[in-house]
Amino acid sequence: MKKWLVFLLGIVTGFILTLVILYIISFAISNNTNSDIFTMAEQQVEFTISDRFEVFQVLDNGALAHCEESDEYLTSLFLGPVVYIVADGQNLFYNDQIIEVPKGKKPMQIGTYRYKSRLGENVIPVIKFK
Repeated sequence: MKKWLVFLLGIVTGFILTLVILYIISFAISNNTNSDIFTMAEQQVEFTISDRFEVFQVLDNGALAHCEESDEYLTSLFLGPVVYIVADGQNLFYNDQIIEVPKGKKPMQIGTYRYKSRLGENVIPVIKFK
């Protein structure tokens, strides 16, 4: 009788310890996935670096894009700084898409976006067309 009680208590203890360890692991994973941080600016300013962008990565609510740099030979190269373009709900982004600022609107920097990549932490401007 005593052997069965020890066996049963061992199974219950193992089950409880497994649940505790799984909870700790899920808590640690959930804290690591929230590494992307969007910070709103107190005052929005016009983004004057470029009015054309090339998407290179689509995210949930927008896209990461390179700004256009024109050289003296009038060729377009998208090698400028990286920006986060906020989706307005009407337009969907796709990779290698060229985005131009719509007529009558201006690119406005509304904040910053902080994310981690293989090269370290990056902070880039968040752009919305207004």
